[in-house]
Amino acid sequence: MSRILKKYRFDFNFYVRSYQDLRNFNASEAEKHFIEYGVSENRFCSAYHFFLSNEPRYSELISIDEYLDNENAAKDSSPLQLCEQILQDLTFGLASKRDTQFFSAETQRPGIAGHGRIREWTRQFNKPNIKVLEVGSRSVASKAKWKEFIPQVDYTGLDIIEGDNVDVIGDAHCLSDYFDEESFDLIISFAVFEHLAMPWLVAEEISKLLKVDGHLAIETHFAFSEHELPWHFFQFNCNGLKSLFNEALGMQVLDYGLDNPIIGRFAEHSRPHLRNLPVPNLYCHSSIIAKKYKRFDHEFFEWRNALPEVIGDTMYPKGTGISKCL
Repeated sequence: MSRILKKYRFDFNFYVRSYQDLRNFNASEAEKHFIEYGVSENRFCSAYHFFLSNEPRYSELISIDEYLDNENAAKDSSPLQLCEQILQDLTFGLASKRDTQFFSAETQRPGIAGHGRIREWTRQFNKPNIKVLEVGSRSVASKAKWKEFIPQVDYTGLDIIEGDNVDVIGDAHCLSDYFDEESFDLIISFAVFEHLAMPWLVAEEISKLLKVDGHLAIETHFAFSEHELPWHFFQFNCNGLKSLFNEALGMQVLDYGLDNPIIGRFAEHSRPHLRNLPVPNLYCHSSIIAKKYKRFDHEFFEWRNALPEVIGDTMYPKGTGISKCL
C-alpha cells in the first residue's frame, strides 16, 4: 500500500482539492481511495505524478508554489488545474509577466488607432451629413456591424461578395468605378488589406474617393495565420500601411502602429539551429488613421515618384536586432 503512495508521492491536499467528489475525505480515506480507484481511474495524486505521466522531464522540477508566485494563475485554481495550466504553458506558452522581455520599446504602437480603440475615435463622425464607406463590409467572422455603431451616418458597405451588410458588390481595386471622386468623409476597412492582391492600388482608389479633410481608418494583420486562401496576399508591419497612405497621395498620418502582442518561437519542424528560439516583436494587428489634407493629381501619379515621400531622409540600417536571435 505505501509502495504505491511513495511511487507517486501521494499528496493528500493535492488529491482532495483536485477532485470535487473527494473534498470531504480525510487522509486515510483519500489514500485508500487512490489505491483502490484513483490509479485505475487515471487520477493524479501529486504534481510529481501529473508530470511523470504527461511530461516526465519536468516531474522533478515543477513547483506549484513557485508558479503561483511568478505567474498570473488564479489563486483559487485546484492543484490539478494548475498542473494543467503549467503543462499548457510549457507546451504552448501562456500569457505572463515574462512576456515583456520579447518586445522592444522601438516598435511603433498606436494610440487612437489601437485595436478596439478606433471605434471610440469614429464616434465623432456619427452625424447624418457624414458619408461613410466601408471596404470589405460583409459580415463573416464577426456579426458586429459598423453601421450599427455609427447609426446616424450615411453608410455604404462594399464587398467583393454579396452577403449580410453589403450594399454594393465590387472590387476594392476599382473603387472609383462605383463611386464619385471625393464623395466620402470617412473610409474604413478592417481585416481586408491582407486579402488585396495589389493594396497600393486600393490605397490610391481610397485617396480618390476621400474628400479633402476626409479621414480613413484601416486595420489589417502583421503576424497572423494564413486564411481564406488563396486570397491572402500580404502582412503589414508598422510602416506598411504608412507607406501606402503617404503624402504623395495627399495623406497626413495621424496615428499608426502595431497592437496585440504575440509570443512566437520556432517549432519542432524548423531547421535544427532554429528550434525553440523565440521570435521577438510579433504583433497581430497593424492599423492607421490618416487625413486627406490636399488633392492629388491621380492622372499623373506614379508610385515610383512617391518613393521619396515614403522613405524620407532615412537610410537602410546596417544591422538588425532579429539576427541576434537567429
